[in-house]
Amino acid sequence: MKQNKSAFSLFELILVILISSIMVVYSFSFLKELYSSNKNLQKRETAKVDLLSTKIFLQKHKDNLSKLEYKNNTLYYDGSILLEKVKEFKLNQNKGKISIKINFNDMIIQTWRYSL
Repeated sequence: MKQNKSAFSLFELILVILISSIMVVYSFSFLKELYSSNKNLQKRETAKVDLLSTKIFLQKHKDNLSKLEYKNNTLYYDGSILLEKVKEFKLNQNKGKISIKINFNDMIIQTWRYSL
């Protein structure tokens, strides 16, 4: 009778270890997916903040846009780096209106319009 009871305890122990290991594997998989998702979201939100700060800066300095220069995927203002990872930048000025089209790292594409 004792052998039967200890065999049952061994079976319970194996079953608990199996269930626990399955839970650990799925929780690590979930955490990895959650980390990856949050990392991508953080990159996108950081890009939005960088782009918004550039937009605000250009609004404040819209009278001096001649100091703006775009080369090597970087936007410069008066020789200093304003924004990096810019894939495309177009500035159009006509009749008191300014239009700026910007492609930031192929993630965000925006067109800004200002009046002088």
